[in-house]
Amino acid sequence: MPLVRDCIESLYNKVDKIICVDGRYIDFPGSCDYSTDGTLEYLKNLSKVKVIIATASEVDKRNRYLEELLDGDIVLNLDADEVLVGDIPPLTSDFGIIELVDGHCKKVQVRATRFFKYRAGMRYRDVHYTLYYKNRMINSLKKVVNPDFSSEYVKGCHILHNWHLRGQLRLHNKSRYYKKLIQSERGYPR
Repeated sequence: MPLVRDCIESLYNKVDKIICVDGRYIDFPGSCDYSTDGTLEYLKNLSKVKVIIATASEVDKRNRYLEELLDGDIVLNLDADEVLVGDIPPLTSDFGIIELVDGHCKKVQVRATRFFKYRAGMRYRDVHYTLYYKNRMINSLKKVVNPDFSSEYVKGCHILHNWHLRGQLRLHNKSRYYKKLIQSERGYPR
């Protein structure tokens, strides 16, 4: 719950609405299908937040939030253990390539599907970070590969990934889960 609160507070006054998809991933260790640590109660008291409960694969959970969007909506996708640092700049392209900074070691990576203009019909497919439109892949992890979509590098903000602040059991379970996820997504384009 503290990580979710940090995530929400980092962007609450910078966006019009927040869609939170809560629920255990398929194959994630544990028996509870949703948050029981006060997260849901916290989120349900925030006027800009819509909570969706879904026990599903990572791809299906990401598609679930896309179902709530309108054509042309600007999307900033953060995980529960991430915060936005800086102000959200105007997006003048279809996709903003944004930096993802590891909060533990400060390693910087870039991500291609964290900040984008939604087009009705976009769907995640195959892997949890690859979007498709009209059955054509739009992006790899770090860049836009479809020439029908423009991209730009985002300046003035970045995403800080605070995975290392999770409890030891959660870190252990997440590690086990990601090993399974990588196995199930193996063979798809990266």
